[in-house]
Amino acid sequence: MARSEATIEIARPAHEVFPWLLDPEKRLRWVSGLVASEPIGDASYREVVQEHGQRVEAIATVVRSEPPLALAIRMEGRGFEARAESRLSEEGGRTRVTSSLELELAGLARFAGGIVGRQTQRSLERSLTRLKQLLEA
Repeated sequence: MARSEATIEIARPAHEVFPWLLDPEKRLRWVSGLVASEPIGDASYREVVQEHGQRVEAIATVVRSEPPLALAIRMEGRGFEARAESRLSEEGGRTRVTSSLELELAGLARFAGGIVGRQTQRSLERSLTRLKQLLEA
């Protein structure tokens, strides 16, 4: 299993940050590699990520939503399962966002776990930096 985590502070209150974590149109603007996100139910989305020459499709399901403080999502795709969580804490109108991703690869992909873990970490960090840029613009 590969685990990645990143934290960033955004100069906006949590109630302004939280919608960017879930809204498909907003996510397309900041999540690294995300090229499609469409609702397929009350709490599920079909998402497509394209990075490093790979195109990955997944079903993302919200398993916990506690606006504006926490969001947990389970993702399933061909050859992998993942759990993503974002926790928000606000102080003085600034929000600290900590996002983590646990990725479990199946089959032969397990052997690439270290490489995938490093790529996931960089992607998570890029995504949070972009989220900060958009919200503080």
